[in-house]
Amino acid sequence: METLFTVLLFIFAITLIVLVLIQPDRSHGTSASMGLGASNTVFGISKDGGPLAKATEIVATLFIFSALLLYLVK
Repeated sequence: METLFTVLLFIFAITLIVLVLIQPDRSHGTSASMGLGASNTVFGISKDGGPLAKATEIVATLFIFSALLLYLVK
């Protein structure tokens, strides 16, 4: 059982890394990360991110649950 959760954790980790790396950059440089010139993203317009962001959320959730299950099995 421990081996199964370890393999799943490894697969989810690699998948999560790949999903994060292939997502498009939504920032506009250093000024946007500090809140300068991007007032519509703080309280106003929210970008969904599309199916790639949703897949990242799902894999991140699976990664966390598999890590917790691995901890409980050990």
